[in-house]
Amino acid sequence: MTWLKRGFLVIISLLCMACGQSTATIVPPPMDTNTSNKPVIIATTTQIEDILSVIGGDRISVVGLVPRNGDPHEFEPTPADVQRVATAQAVFMNGAGFEGWIDELIRNAGGQRPVVDLSVGIPLGTIASGFAESGETDPHIWMNPQHMLIMVDTMVTNLIQLDPAGATTFNANATAYKQELIALDAYAEKELAAIPANRRKLVTAHDAMGYFAARYNFDIVGAVIPSATTEAAETSAQDLATLIDAIKAAGVPVIFAEVSNNPKFIEQVAREAHVRVDTLYVDSLGEKGSDAGTYLDFFRTDVQKIVQALKFVLTCKKLFKPLNR
Repeated sequence: MTWLKRGFLVIISLLCMACGQSTATIVPPPMDTNTSNKPVIIATTTQIEDILSVIGGDRISVVGLVPRNGDPHEFEPTPADVQRVATAQAVFMNGAGFEGWIDELIRNAGGQRPVVDLSVGIPLGTIASGFAESGETDPHIWMNPQHMLIMVDTMVTNLIQLDPAGATTFNANATAYKQELIALDAYAEKELAAIPANRRKLVTAHDAMGYFAARYNFDIVGAVIPSATTEAAETSAQDLATLIDAIKAAGVPVIFAEVSNNPKFIEQVAREAHVRVDTLYVDSLGEKGSDAGTYLDFFRTDVQKIVQALKFVLTCKKLFKPLNR
């Protein structure tokens, strides 16, 4: 009987050890990233996602919808996006008609949550292309850093409503970030000053550079898609011909395509107008860690590309300047 008891105890011990070993090898499910009960906030665009993360710091959890290098105009929310919105405490959006898909997404998510329109308080203009539909609002407000100062204030006001205890953090982060925005604006103004007035002309993939042009004294000659959205109907042959003539008449040396979208007409227009094609970040930030991974880097990179593209022409002309005899 003693041996039987001992054998039974050995078997029980082995079973316990086996159970302990098996649980140690099980991969646990993903942990809830909001275990500290931080407010979960949906950011509709990459620009908002980046800046909101800076202002909110570790007091909020920011979830972006549009992927980096993506086209917000053509974004189509998935069932997973609907679920993200359904479980969020607020949605922060660009507004000004930029997210054409937002109303349906909010409706499908159900429930009640604040939807913060970050274009409120920013002076909105119409698209800048001479061939565009009259009166179309330009939603690309981030293309002027001074607008972002207003946007940051709107973010702070609404973050405090969601998390009153975080007011000190939000205000401190916003104050520091606004200084960076002011420095960014000064940097852009200084760098772009190298381009003479007669070369400060832009042709773009779609009408997205109006606020940039107004702030830094550029003229918009035209856009391959003469609309504030890349979803517009295909440009007519007549519109393309008119644009090509305008490019030649204005002496524009380059068409600026975009990382997030590249209309098939750009290369055709460039060939017929005898100009180059360069690429800007416009509707979306680049991947994290890239030269456009944050809003500040994104804007600096675009400024550098514009200066380099237009100064290249000036350099070539100087090289071929006739010698004085």
